[in-house]
Amino acid sequence: HFTAPQISLDMTPARILHVYKNFQPHTGGGGVSRHIAGLADLALQEGHSIRVIAQAIDPDAGAGRYEVHHASKASLLADVRWADIVHVHGSRTPISLRAAYMAHRLNKKVVYTPHCYYDHDSSTFKRAAKWLWDQLGERWLLKRADATVLLAEFWLDYLQARNLRVTRPVFIPNCVLLKSLPQDAMGAELEGSPALLSVGRLDCVKRLEDAIAALSQPGLEQAVLHLVGTGPDRARLEHLATSQGLSERVQFHGFVSDNDVAGMSAAADAFLLPSEMEGMPTVIIEMLLHRCPVVASDIPGNRTILAQVGLEDALYPLADVSRLVQCIVQQSRGRISDEHHRRTMNTFTWEGIRQRVKALYENLSAR
Repeated sequence: HFTAPQISLDMTPARILHVYKNFQPHTGGGGVSRHIAGLADLALQEGHSIRVIAQAIDPDAGAGRYEVHHASKASLLADVRWADIVHVHGSRTPISLRAAYMAHRLNKKVVYTPHCYYDHDSSTFKRAAKWLWDQLGERWLLKRADATVLLAEFWLDYLQARNLRVTRPVFIPNCVLLKSLPQDAMGAELEGSPALLSVGRLDCVKRLEDAIAALSQPGLEQAVLHLVGTGPDRARLEHLATSQGLSERVQFHGFVSDNDVAGMSAAADAFLLPSEMEGMPTVIIEMLLHRCPVVASDIPGNRTILAQVGLEDALYPLADVSRLVQCIVQQSRGRISDEHHRRTMNTFTWEGIRQRVKALYENLSAR
């Protein structure tokens, strides 16, 4: 694994450039945007200069504390020239690959965080295009990056299964910036007994059809499923709920602000994440910090979080609706304990792993 030389505490601060396709940490940009925001905040506290560029950005992202601006082909080279370290994010992301290639040619340090590979497209053409990209773009990035940030050790096997090898892995999990998490949110009124909550992109990889099917099983006759988020799978999910006679017990809330999500989590009896693929879902961490019980499919990305905080019993076998129901009934009986909350804070908040982030950038500067 990646080991770096000892460094002095008075090292000259670095200019760090983050590159991704979107940076919308407050308006539904997803876990990658929040991951970048957490890294940027910690590096800023260490005295580094931060710039984030993306093709889609929140107007108030960065809150004036560091530069955030639109990335274009015309400006990309100037941004890369500005930086000492170029940290690119997102698997199969063209702008990240272009930035990394420019940085490599200019002898800049390159950090790569792939985050997640989604291979569930039914289109043969799309699957073939992704395979080709992996063998060219992903293989080059994983070989040339001065550090590849992986969210957990299972990622080594995850990449090996794609015939991809990491040259210099560093393990830094997805985390939540604790100071930005809404605190003491008032519980919203949520229908259902139990009231079930799901927050995230409405995409077929999330397998929300399993959560809908669970509502018709014994033990959940009075349950209501509250779906927060937008995405291409909404129409299919609405049709499923209607066809199963569950349209009144599946409520689509669309985009909801962080403060309102915190309020909903305070009122929910359980949070559901039945996904078939996750890199390391930030939303589980947020729910645990809000003390909302979690029920999640037993896939590596979910297990990595829940096992480390001692909540393996919150996992159920993927696509097993009957076991999903049993898990919901069990987990919805109480809130997250103080001990599990403490473990989450120590392991999955940026404040808790600050020294690991500090070492990543300072080691690269030293080299």
